[in-house]
Amino acid sequence: MSSVRLVIPKNRLAQILRMPGGLPVAEALEQAQANLATIKPTCLAELQALLELADACFARLEDGFDDANMAELYAISVRGIGAAAVCGVPTVDDALTSFCDLLDHLRTNQRYDRAAIGVHVRAWRLLMSPDLPQAGQDAILAGLRKVSARYALGEAGG
Repeated sequence: MSSVRLVIPKNRLAQILRMPGGLPVAEALEQAQANLATIKPTCLAELQALLELADACFARLEDGFDDANMAELYAISVRGIGAAAVCGVPTVDDALTSFCDLLDHLRTNQRYDRAAIGVHVRAWRLLMSPDLPQAGQDAILAGLRKVSARYALGEAGG
């Protein structure tokens, strides 16, 4: 009869976490905020550049289904998601998510709605303003969600 011996390795991470030292949480958060503040202007400039690219791509859209330009708009918009919170305009992230959802629904179903796409591009521009009141931001986002949800449910005509 052979015996089985269980060997349970020590969890080094747990040991390290229990060791004293390191930064207090409040100080670590303060340093993180300071680091984010240093990249905020660059981040805003990049988000604005993406908006200009989206504007130019939107201007090229014609009256019918244009998969290539809608794919380009999607690629531009998805690159901005996540950056807006760092830039101090977090509602832009929600608007870009809604925009990508709309474009995905339209492309998947080979539908086209230039007005719905245009509303998202214009909303992106409006939401870039840190001076826009919260009530205005909320109203814009609610409207965008309704537009993209309409296509998600397949209710809109092509």
